[in-house]
Amino acid sequence: MRHLLQHAAVMAAGLFLTGAVAAQTVSISTLPPGSINNVQTQAIAKVVQEQTGLQMRVITFNSPAASMGAVQAGQAAFTFMSNDEVGIAVRGKDEHEGKPLDKLQLAATVFPFKVGVLVRKDSGIDTVADLKGKRFPIGWQGFPQGIALSSAILATAGLTLDDTDGVPTANLLRAADDFKSGRLDATVFAVGAPKMAEVDAAVGIKFISLDNSEEAKAAMAGVRPEYTIASQVPLPHLNGVIGETNLMQYAMTVAASADADEETVYQVVKALHENKDALVAAHPSFNAMTPADLAVQQQDVPYHAGAIRYYKEVGIWPAE
Repeated sequence: MRHLLQHAAVMAAGLFLTGAVAAQTVSISTLPPGSINNVQTQAIAKVVQEQTGLQMRVITFNSPAASMGAVQAGQAAFTFMSNDEVGIAVRGKDEHEGKPLDKLQLAATVFPFKVGVLVRKDSGIDTVADLKGKRFPIGWQGFPQGIALSSAILATAGLTLDDTDGVPTANLLRAADDFKSGRLDATVFAVGAPKMAEVDAAVGIKFISLDNSEEAKAAMAGVRPEYTIASQVPLPHLNGVIGETNLMQYAMTVAASADADEETVYQVVKALHENKDALVAAHPSFNAMTPADLAVQQQDVPYHAGAIRYYKEVGIWPAE
């Protein structure tokens, strides 16, 4: 199946650079089903297709690096990806050391995104400091972002992965399954992801509230500058948020290939900017989207010319 998806992506790649918008098929890459990123990307594709002449196809990859690599290689016109992953890719850091993805450009900064550490409600683990010596995922061979996410959260309490009883894992979904089966005392995951509803129903979960002091925020940003801490109140779809909880926050973005047609990118960001209600109807996480903030600037990552043209037209591009 993966080979079929990649073959389809290559075929679509030949279409996203040429032709009239009304006849175009474009691909947007994301993470596999089960991840909240996949659900959100499906929502974006649905709205884009309904509001423009574009046919947007979602293709999936097992890691952020592979998803962004599809854009770099011309297999996809867009990717739905966190701003920290786009940042290290463009800067050539971490797993991109020495091989920056220079074709990645921002199309839209869609909404803030929250991640936390989940534990069982009856675990007695109430703070990040309590994770010392606990069974916690390490390795993350198929999802290197897991190392950064974990390290940044642990840093808020002056801990590192070496302070935990490390259990090797491959990716987020595997770690969540290991947590559910009792092999882990805690793990990291996106708040509001479909997987959290499954795990909560099985064992009962809560997300640990992080220290939100300036020192804790600085420690977190020291891992990746896009990371910060923000408060979250309980909502029906946020399993494990059982009271006002401080969580890690960064942003979800739509990034585009520098080679993508300017008019195509223009139409995509126009659809996002004008159709928040339709996006929310597709998934409640888009309630966090503020259309006027789609053009928020990010360190080291430029915006695509098609996005800039639209944002200037509607008056939300920052004054130069």
